[in-house]
Amino acid sequence: MDITRFVTFTLNMKLNDVSTFEFEVDLTQFEKVCTDIGLTPRNVIYPAKTEVRVSLDGVDLFGGVISSANSSLGENGQKLSVRADSYLQYFAKRLLNKNYTSTDRSQIAWDAIDTVQSITYGDLGVTQGTLATTYSSDLTADYRDVKSIIMLYTYASPTTYDFEITPSKVFNTYTRLGSDKPLVKLSYPRNVTSIEISRESDSLYNKVTGLGSGIGDERIQTTKEDINSKARYRIQEAKKLYNSVVLQTTLEENTQGFLDISTEPLVIPSLKTTALGLNLAEVFVGDSITVQVENTGYNDDVNLLLRIYELSVSVDENFNQDISVKFYNPNTGGGVEEDA
Repeated sequence: MDITRFVTFTLNMKLNDVSTFEFEVDLTQFEKVCTDIGLTPRNVIYPAKTEVRVSLDGVDLFGGVISSANSSLGENGQKLSVRADSYLQYFAKRLLNKNYTSTDRSQIAWDAIDTVQSITYGDLGVTQGTLATTYSSDLTADYRDVKSIIMLYTYASPTTYDFEITPSKVFNTYTRLGSDKPLVKLSYPRNVTSIEISRESDSLYNKVTGLGSGIGDERIQTTKEDINSKARYRIQEAKKLYNSVVLQTTLEENTQGFLDISTEPLVIPSLKTTALGLNLAEVFVGDSITVQVENTGYNDDVNLLLRIYELSVSVDENFNQDISVKFYNPNTGGGVEEDA
């Protein structure tokens, strides 16, 4: 059922995380349309049951399940406010009790999905797509929710995969989702309506101790340091737990990977633009684009190739689009830490 003509909506898309679609309809209009085609309105939009597909300018952007539908009735009219979560969120309520030994991380994620979907009444219809080869890990899933298993290794340093569950319910993993697109430029004030620039040192570290598998003296560990960063900012230390890592070489790679993205204060812009500034048929979460700031001395160093972590699109009743963009913070990234 196409309800585009009488809704306003906001679509929020995140890399390696749950995306959401929120819309509001005139309840009177919605009920009339349903009645005209012989449908019961409450059966058309119902939490945990109704699935939603969102396409914009011919591009499929979202697929998910309605999680809430709230009616507001009053002297100013009747409205129905609806939220849908992407298919990933379903797996937050599916628990897995299974152990994996020396299994590729992409395979762990897919097997977790496949295992819980094989149970009666548990099949969402997600199918296996392309699985990137990462490297092998052990995992003890003691009634762990499958959503957190899928997200687990998107954060591990160095990042081992990006993933998606497409609007057509295909699960794919990639060594990277998206690509560098330096010719796509968002420049304030040219095609950016507003921009916020965060500079923070909360995730600045130049001496990192990585702890792997084992107990006491049997536990493997390593320490990595960056001398230049220590000289600039004094010693900034962190401990990282990699409980599933059993090989010293893997632990060293993970620890060095975390250090490599941590030695400088982060400069993370977030901005707003319009459909004229950013074509969603060409750019999506995971892509890296050029962000520039002009006519400001303090921020004249912002001429960066930054990876898009979050895209929000708001569309009003006249189909005008406002787009908000947040960029990737390599130290948080939206994933789940390996020791979680």
